[in-house]
Amino acid sequence: MTSGLPVLVGIDGSRDGIIALTWAAAYAGLRQAPLHAVYVVDEDRQLPVGTPPPGPDDGSEVLDDAGEALDRIGFSAATLEVRHGHPAQVLLDLSESSQALVVGRRGMGGFAELVLGSTSQVCTALATKVPLIVVPDTWDPAAPARGRVVVGVDGSVEGQEAVRFAFELASATGAELFGVHAIQLREAWPDPSTWQDPARQLWIQNADELLSETLDGWTAKYPGTVVRQHAVTDHPVRVLARESQDADLVVVGGVGRTAFSELRMGSVARGLLHHSHCPVAVVHHPDP
Repeated sequence: MTSGLPVLVGIDGSRDGIIALTWAAAYAGLRQAPLHAVYVVDEDRQLPVGTPPPGPDDGSEVLDDAGEALDRIGFSAATLEVRHGHPAQVLLDLSESSQALVVGRRGMGGFAELVLGSTSQVCTALATKVPLIVVPDTWDPAAPARGRVVVGVDGSVEGQEAVRFAFELASATGAELFGVHAIQLREAWPDPSTWQDPARQLWIQNADELLSETLDGWTAKYPGTVVRQHAVTDHPVRVLARESQDADLVVVGGVGRTAFSELRMGSVARGLLHHSHCPVAVVHHPDP
């Protein structure tokens, strides 16, 4: 599990940015990869009315804080850099020569647009790029690992990249992989009283089969990884947010075709990023 490309993380001087930096350092160590931490000075950022203009910002204080945080956890394979421009655009440009992009869920405003901004803007920028990992401020770097990676499964070819990422991480950390397929029932479903066997929930059976077909091939590639699966009738955000309470990471695909289709960074993904208790990885197919 190695790569010469760095893990890229956005820092902004906030506690949230330090939490994201800590997660990124752990991930870089797991990948045996260097870490590239970047603070982007956004000189065009609009300040709230009545806020006095800030003084000159050379980024030195932010980099010092980041360096101290890395020293505390004993991570030395890192480069710290200041850039100028639009934070989201700078990070997306740098991500083209990185293996993953990590950002905090909240902060001092620097990266909020990357996560919660225009769906079309973010989708266009990220559709063919590296995995995006969003670390919430509720994640505790000092807490013991849960030993569980959750992945949202939709059975699509495009979603296989997310499943691969989840299996790879679960295998490297010795975690259990938990595959989830969420189904939102439509009014068009036939009345159960008309079925030959009303006690047999057809959508659950179909979902279980989809999960097995998706996960079985990867299970053979990672025979040492414990795999469980769960099909449920509920809203994807509720399902994944609930599962995130006992997970180290929730992984979703960037393109889907069923209940997870909106996880292209649409309403479901944004809802999950708001409500997840653990980091969330959005992994796009390389050729959507």
